[in-house]
Amino acid sequence: MNNNRCLDILEIMKRLLSILAIAVITSAAAWGQAKSASQVMDAAAKKIQTMKSLSATYEMNADGEHMSGTLVMNGDKFHLSSEQIMAWYDGKTQWSYSADTNEVNIIEPTPEELVAINPFVIISSFKKAYTPTLLKSAAGTYKVKLVPMTKSASQIKEVTLTLNAKSYLPSYISLTLDSGNKLDIKVKSIKGGTNYPHSTFVFNKKQLPKAEIVDLR
Repeated sequence: MNNNRCLDILEIMKRLLSILAIAVITSAAAWGQAKSASQVMDAAAKKIQTMKSLSATYEMNADGEHMSGTLVMNGDKFHLSSEQIMAWYDGKTQWSYSADTNEVNIIEPTPEELVAINPFVIISSFKKAYTPTLLKSAAGTYKVKLVPMTKSASQIKEVTLTLNAKSYLPSYISLTLDSGNKLDIKVKSIKGGTNYPHSTFVFNKKQLPKAEIVDLR
């Protein structure tokens, strides 16, 4: 093999090594920029907690039944409204109305009971109760699986959240309960900024004068 050919082969090898080195550096940089599941959830929690208020429209499927409704949140307080159920929570007391029974149940809910009626609570309180894991997701989204840290204390087996990668607001929430039942929520719209009065989150008997009040506190 002549010297010129040896030099040509060495030059090709140098170029290949340079390309390989650039690829490794680029991959490492991309990996370093990738967010962890906890970072994604921290950003989502911060987004919701720093919004002055939040109002959302949604569609929900549970046990073969479909319903749509609206949710209004202000900090820990919320009001949920649909044709079948309504709920009010003022930060301590929860009133839940069922059209099927025409009853308003009053409780002081546990964290698990709050999640059952308002899954958005999962996002703001995930650090206290859930271990997050990133899943593969479509472009422009993050998908996070949340598993309860203490399974015996939760009725929820796992939660899957789909978040907008720019706003960190949820577009889809799926809950799997210990019973095997699933609750799937498609968030159609979210907006913030309205200053809702405290009365928005407290049940007023005048709204449902014929409903039976059942105090379970």
